[in-house]
Amino acid sequence: MKVLLGLTLISLLFSCSDLQKSDQLASISDLNNQLDSIEQVWEEHKIDSLPQWELSVYDIENRIKKNYVSDTIDMELGRKMDAFKVLRRQFKPLGKAMNALKTGISEERESLEKLRSDIEEGNGERGKYDEFIAFEKEKVNQLVTLSTDFVDTKQQCLDTYEELYPELNAFSWSLIKEK
Repeated sequence: MKVLLGLTLISLLFSCSDLQKSDQLASISDLNNQLDSIEQVWEEHKIDSLPQWELSVYDIENRIKKNYVSDTIDMELGRKMDAFKVLRRQFKPLGKAMNALKTGISEERESLEKLRSDIEEGNGERGKYDEFIAFEKEKVNQLVTLSTDFVDTKQQCLDTYEELYPELNAFSWSLIKEK
């Protein structure tokens, strides 16, 4: 009787463990799916031309600084130049965010794969698997936030660049022609 009771308890523990294991693996699959979405957004919004943007903005600023000779500055021109300067300063953090996002996605994939492997093989501290999953979920949520901020900042930069570049570029070249 005691043996039967012991076997029943052991089988009950293993069946609960299997239910937890499948739920944990499903959670990891969900996190991997979120990473896939973040990576897709990154692929769609990565900026290969960031150094060219930065150089073109810098060139325009320099041409205007070196060739604009006046006692006063037009308010509208001043506003546009300030916006252009802010744009140039946003390029470095934008590039860092883009690289951090790429690195973060890669590192998180690796972490999730290791956790999946541990759960499947029963390695490590089984009682803490849910804590580990919660920790990885928080890291994925941080990547979602970083991705959203990156896309928003990129769009703001692009809008400012497209609005101001043609006019300020033409103005900077006209200053050289006037000399």
